[in-house]
Amino acid sequence: MKRKLLIATHSTLAAGLYNALQLLAGDHTHIATLCAYVDGMGEVETPVRTLMDSLGPDEELVVLTDVFGGSVNNEFMKYLNTGRVHLVSGVNLPLAVEVAMCLDHEDFPTALEAAIETAKGQIRYCNPLAGQRPTAETF
Repeated sequence: MKRKLLIATHSTLAAGLYNALQLLAGDHTHIATLCAYVDGMGEVETPVRTLMDSLGPDEELVVLTDVFGGSVNNEFMKYLNTGRVHLVSGVNLPLAVEVAMCLDHEDFPTALEAAIETAKGQIRYCNPLAGQRPTAETF
């Protein structure tokens, strides 16, 4: 099974993440973006359907969306029963890098779970690491 990665977000976040991903991990022809509600796009149902219809019979789509329960995520939720879509919400750059690196893994669902856990570990409040706690005066 061949896997493609799609970063799908509201506005141009997907394009920004893709550009940063290219910088860190190099060019990948199997990675695409969907920037919803820009350039006159009034709804996401049509572009998502077009993407799904373009998948070959031996292809899976790994979709990273920005907001769980948002319109972009909800549109892809409709395709989960096809067995050809892996959908993860809460995309950030560490997650995109981790997922891009494991697309060819033999046990992809396990690798995807590990990628998600690794990316979660990158979300840190750094002040305590430097022995600092913010005060009301800091802000």
